[in-house]
Amino acid sequence: MPGKPATKSHQPINVDSPATRTRSKTTDHDATQDDDAMPISPTVETGSKRKEDEVSTEDEEDPLGENEPAPKKAKVGDDGHAQPKKSEDEDEEEADVKPKSGASRGRRASKAGGARGRASATTKKEEDEKAKKEEASEDAEMHDEETKPAAGDEDLMQEVNGVLERGHIYFFYRPKIDVGPEDEVHDLDDVSKFHILLLPRESEASSKKQRFRLFTIGKKRLPDRAKGGREVFWASMQKFGDDFTEFKAAEAMGPRDYETKTKGKRHNEPARVAGRGQYALFSPKPDTPSQRATHLLYYLTHPSPDEIGEVQEELSIYASGSFLIQIKNPKASNPPQAGLRRDKKADYGEELVEEKFGGDAEAGTGRRFIAPNPASMLDFEGTEMLLIPEKHEVEEIMTDEKTEQAIEKEATEEAHHLSPRDVLKELRLNEKTFPVTALEGDWL
Repeated sequence: MPGKPATKSHQPINVDSPATRTRSKTTDHDATQDDDAMPISPTVETGSKRKEDEVSTEDEEDPLGENEPAPKKAKVGDDGHAQPKKSEDEDEEEADVKPKSGASRGRRASKAGGARGRASATTKKEEDEKAKKEEASEDAEMHDEETKPAAGDEDLMQEVNGVLERGHIYFFYRPKIDVGPEDEVHDLDDVSKFHILLLPRESEASSKKQRFRLFTIGKKRLPDRAKGGREVFWASMQKFGDDFTEFKAAEAMGPRDYETKTKGKRHNEPARVAGRGQYALFSPKPDTPSQRATHLLYYLTHPSPDEIGEVQEELSIYASGSFLIQIKNPKASNPPQAGLRRDKKADYGEELVEEKFGGDAEAGTGRRFIAPNPASMLDFEGTEMLLIPEKHEVEEIMTDEKTEQAIEKEATEEAHHLSPRDVLKELRLNEKTFPVTALEGDWL
């Protein structure tokens, strides 16, 4: 591996700056549409819980005892002595037997009625408050049930600092139409499309299915890191899914024959595997929100660094590399003859556009580009993005030293233990249809 330059501090490029907007206009024409895309309609469920204010039903205490009745004077009997105080039960029994005057009965009846009225009013108030509280609780539960995300999706769009994901990366190119064995590809002019395939590494707890993402690069090659940020290429998400076997790579990347009205029968050769490696999506913790960035970093395993040939050189596939990725707000307009058609653009939904981009860029409320974090922000067919090459070495950008060393070590081991034919087997491709010639550095 080439010598490592001294570590330098660097900041992600702000694509919303005037300078970058100017540069983006010059590269917008690089965007192409992939006729090979097979649509998938992803759905993302988002939910939020509504908090309800609890209504207190506790009575207020009377700490000063101001509402207690005044003490009664002791009664004096016929013998001049104070009579002993009767218990409440004795008073009640005597009251039941002793005849009362009309006024006394009226006053006592009025007091009893008032007490019963107050008790009844208090009870009714408590019951009403209790009913309101239960009703609010039921409404909250129903709302939570309706808006609750599907199991496992609660953190689908939560941002992460550090390594977002790891896995294997593959580079493909497809020859132009009617370029066959008798008229082989000789250089970049004979290439019609360039693709990147990502196969994220699955955790031990996950299913055995292999997720995948397929991108198309507008300029039919990678932006050259030797030119720094001067080369900014458009790319788009063509296909993604949770099961690589359903992708049917041999069919999607295989040969095609079809008829045209003007030129008759046409033939398109299968795509060629031009590189394979280990990759990581990395997002360092930013000092400020404006410094958020997501890097796509890779170490090449095939061909090995000392076997890189003409194919890799023309496609700008280095032994290792790093790119800043910025995804485009689907509400933002494209320059003329650049980007995908409106009906081909990603559909994030209004809620996600508001949450991640800050709103509609054309209305002046949202950002045109953001760093994809988490990685699931890439899982929308028609996602448009910018690839911005970085001059710095991978180890300078990835501050998680332990993970960076693990990726480089695994890449080195795979370069020694896996043959080009093993790479085809990983992708479920047969050597007869997909020769390993390009993977060994020579055009085909």
